[in-house]
Amino acid sequence: MKPGRNDPCSCGSGKKYKNCCLGKAGFHPPHSSAPASDEINLLDSLFSTGRFVELEDRARPLLKLYPDSGVVWKLFSLSLQLQGKDALSAMQKAAELLPNDAEAHGNLAALLRARGQFEAAVTSGRRALQIRPEFAGGHNNLGVVLQSLGRIDEAMASYRRALEIKPGFAEAHNNLGGVLKELGQLDGAVASYRRAIQFKPGFAEAHNNLGGVLKELGQLDEAVASYRNALELKPDYAEAHSNLGIVMRELGRQDEEAECYRRALEIDPECVNAMLGIGHLCMESGDMTGAEDQFRKALEIKADDMDARFLLAQVGKVKVGDENLAALVAMEAAERNGAPPLLYNKAISLQFALGKCFDDLGDYDRAFPHFIEGCKLKRATFAYDAGKTSRYFTDIMRIFDQATIERLRGGGDSSQLPIFVLGMPRSGTTLTEQIISSHPDVHGAGELPDLMAIAQRDVAGTGAVFPNNIPALDLAGLGTWGADYVNGLQRRAPTAKRITDKMPVNFLAIGLIHMMLPNAKIIHVDRNPVDTCLSCFMQLFSSRQDQTYDLAELGRYYVDYARLMEHWRNVLPKGAFLDVQYEDIVADQETQARLMIAFCGLDWNDACIDFHKNKRPVRTASVSQVRQPIYKSSVERWRPYEKFLGPLLDALDDLAPKRA
Repeated sequence: MKPGRNDPCSCGSGKKYKNCCLGKAGFHPPHSSAPASDEINLLDSLFSTGRFVELEDRARPLLKLYPDSGVVWKLFSLSLQLQGKDALSAMQKAAELLPNDAEAHGNLAALLRARGQFEAAVTSGRRALQIRPEFAGGHNNLGVVLQSLGRIDEAMASYRRALEIKPGFAEAHNNLGGVLKELGQLDGAVASYRRAIQFKPGFAEAHNNLGGVLKELGQLDEAVASYRNALELKPDYAEAHSNLGIVMRELGRQDEEAECYRRALEIDPECVNAMLGIGHLCMESGDMTGAEDQFRKALEIKADDMDARFLLAQVGKVKVGDENLAALVAMEAAERNGAPPLLYNKAISLQFALGKCFDDLGDYDRAFPHFIEGCKLKRATFAYDAGKTSRYFTDIMRIFDQATIERLRGGGDSSQLPIFVLGMPRSGTTLTEQIISSHPDVHGAGELPDLMAIAQRDVAGTGAVFPNNIPALDLAGLGTWGADYVNGLQRRAPTAKRITDKMPVNFLAIGLIHMMLPNAKIIHVDRNPVDTCLSCFMQLFSSRQDQTYDLAELGRYYVDYARLMEHWRNVLPKGAFLDVQYEDIVADQETQARLMIAFCGLDWNDACIDFHKNKRPVRTASVSQVRQPIYKSSVERWRPYEKFLGPLLDALDDLAPKRA
């Protein structure tokens, strides 16, 4: 029998075994083929207490004595892995010597996945589950590998199987949330992340992931709370700092946004998402060179980062020979040739980036199929009912009739602070706001969520939301809404005489604005319907614009918008809002600028002509366009794409210009 550590050594030296031949190369105690249980127990203890260096030091001599001990190889390999050392050969040896040990094969699968050897990882993962079908951790780990391969449905099945076996498995709930997010099933993702947190309240990664989905759902305050929870649990969590910065951008809190990115990079100098965030800030302030530098720096760290490549395509006009375009083309070709498919959001970004690049080059026949494919992928990630949207517009027109407007007239807040710039997305609202906000008495606040958030408030406990809450609204409530809106504006720019809010979708509530803020100025920007819709279709929006990813649905939405605008013209007093045509601004900027400035009750200022020199942050899809003087290439932009636009033109019907 093998001597114990404190027994006399078998060599006859008279010393204790631990102080003599234990660990000496070539020494094999008589009649022993495996370490004694106390040696294995010691290795287990070192592993469970995180003493991985000691474990490695104890295991190495044992493996010389017992080279066929699978248990020692298993613990040794884990000690290497957890020290950041190369553990692959040791882990493979453990799996070879322990053919019926599910954990050994599961460990190997996880390491192979981390090294990018996904198919081999699937094989090892499935072997672990053949040995132990009820191995919840094995099902979860296999799901992670399958997700990395883009096999989303199989990954989801693996996570669900793990949860059938172990319902309180927080990591599997978290991973299932990630799959549901990729599929655009955001409500399901929220539920999964919340369950992960329920079973493991200190799960910082789940709090971070929940914040990401809440942000996509537009629940920005809740997203901030989730990221702060993650950071309270894990203060050096660079990704959560960076993600919090992105939400601060949505909230218009630029200083806090910049601080979040700075902190992320302080923790992790190679935090790619923080670099992209800083690049965004550069774009918003007009520093396109600085933005490009940040995006390229991110690509030096992670050459296949799709977000960086997408943003690099947006920052300026693409020219022949562009290396970023070449990389995007290569990524698409690799997918066609059998490389693991990109996850949904990355695949969508790839298609929109390729479309934009070829559009810049004037290669319209190559560009538009990419936009079609990108929109098709995006449209598959959410449910949208065009008929329901049409009924919503009809409800607005029914509720905001002449009688309602007269009933609520005389209420509201008398402030002259707000200037609303509204219309369809991509209709020229950013350009219009940039012209007006170049006036020294005007602060451009950009796209604010405030108005529609107030409009959704419950009235008198009815539980109804806009527009069905309006019949219960009285003059006092209307006054409170108006004052709350004005207070929100004032907090953004306390010394400004006038403040613009250019949230396009506020066109839904022009009647409410007229009653709630009777002295506010409202400017509606109109543009050629086909140019407007084409520009929407070719834009991957950061916010929810579900109507824009199908040509027929987009055309139907535009028709609904046009009939609502006509309703406002019919039920509101003449001059309640100013209609401005985008094409007129392009053709004669100064005349239109003077018209808008006069409508706002301001004296003329020549700064409104040089709007492109205005350095205020711009946080819309038109960020690069408004840094240039007026150009005319955006007029009749749809003509080169006419052959692709049949579903849109049919839906627009009489609103569409004459076809060629």
